[in-house]
Amino acid sequence: MTQLMTFLDRLISWIVATALAICLALLSFSVFARYLAPSLQPLWVFEVTVFLLVWAILLGVARVEKRAGHIRVDFLLAHFGPRARLAAETLALFFGIAVAVAFIWSGWIVVQDAVKWDERTDSYLRLPYWIYYASLSTSFSIHLLFILDRLRLAWTEPRKPVPNDLVGRRDQ
Repeated sequence: MTQLMTFLDRLISWIVATALAICLALLSFSVFARYLAPSLQPLWVFEVTVFLLVWAILLGVARVEKRAGHIRVDFLLAHFGPRARLAAETLALFFGIAVAVAFIWSGWIVVQDAVKWDERTDSYLRLPYWIYYASLSTSFSIHLLFILDRLRLAWTEPRKPVPNDLVGRRDQ
């Protein structure tokens, strides 16, 4: 399970890095074209960039979950004992599961509607909006996998309830 999560994390990092590199290249080309050769400036750059950025950001959020790098109030956790810390971590992870499931479900509904209504962008590329909307369900599905893995780690390694948890390392 750990190898699968590590592979998925690395794959996401490459996808995010590639998407951001493409955004940088497209936007740079667009800026240069605007001043050097306005007739070469592609009109679809911002549309593609927005699609790529949304995917990169939402997939990046899943990577933050994998590392437990999100903002949390660990001031209180520092005063808890190991059992209370595990209970608080478990409660937070179950809340995260509920949020992830809600986003997966609602994102899927929006994707189905976009496909049914054949929603497309206004540019001449006419990109289907379901690609844009699918980022929510896809990223939160991965997010859910990482939450479940963190929950597994919290219960199998009670001294380290979170992979990079500073609170857990103080006790050792």
